[in-house]
Amino acid sequence: MADTSSTPGSGADAGTSAGRAGGRTRNQPVQERAVLTRDRILQAATEVIRQEGVSSLTFDKVAARAGVSKGGFLYHFGSKDALIVGLLNQVMSVLDRELNVLAEGIGEQPGAFALAYLDYVREPTKAATDTAVSILAAAAVDDDLLDSTRATFTGWQDRLLHDDSIGEVEALLARLVGDGLWLIDLFGLAPPSAQERRRVLDMVSAMITGQGTSDGPGGDRETDGHHGPADDPAGSTGLPE
Repeated sequence: MADTSSTPGSGADAGTSAGRAGGRTRNQPVQERAVLTRDRILQAATEVIRQEGVSSLTFDKVAARAGVSKGGFLYHFGSKDALIVGLLNQVMSVLDRELNVLAEGIGEQPGAFALAYLDYVREPTKAATDTAVSILAAAAVDDDLLDSTRATFTGWQDRLLHDDSIGEVEALLARLVGDGLWLIDLFGLAPPSAQERRRVLDMVSAMITGQGTSDGPGGDRETDGHHGPADDPAGSTGLPE
C-alpha cells in the first residue's frame, strides 16, 4: 500500500483543505453544495484507488480525503458499489459529451459520428487515467458494475450503425479501431507509433468519407479510387511492412 502521509490533501493538509472548501460552500445554494460535495467524493475515491488500490477503497478513507462526514458520504453513495458506479458514470458522461462536441464540429454529413469516434483517439493522451481507474475498480469488485458502461457503448454502436448514414462494415470498423486504440492507451498495451496510428486512422477515415451515403444495414459499398490501395505506396493496409 502506498504511503500517503506526505501526500497533499491527506492528514492535516486534508483537514485544512476541507475547512477552506467548507467555508467557500456555506453560502452556496443547497443543491449546488450537494453537487460540489458529490464531485469531491468522486475525486477522493479516484485518488484513493490510484494511490492505494481498490482494496483500500473504504468509506472512512474517502470521506476523510473529501472532507465530509461519513453520514454525508452515505447520503450521496449508500454503498461501495454505488460509489464505483458513480465514478464510471462520471467519466463515461465526459467521454460522451466530448464525442458529441467532435461530431457537431464535423457537421451534418454521412459518417460524422464515426469520424468523431476516430478523431477522439488521434492523440494518445485523450484517454484519461481516471477512466482506467474507474474501469479497473469496477471489474475488480463486481463485473456487473460495468452494466452502465456497456449501455453507453451499446448506444454509441447503435448510433454508428443506424444513425450515421454509412455502411455497417465501415461503422463497425470505426468502432473497432477507435475502441482498440482507446484501450491500448488506457492500459499501455504496446501502443503503435505516432506514424502508424495516423496512417491507420487516416485510412479508415478515408473509407468513411469516400463512401458517401450508406447502402443500408450490411452495406458493402467500395470506396472510390481516390482512397483505394493503389494510391497508398505502403500497400492496402496503410502500414509499413
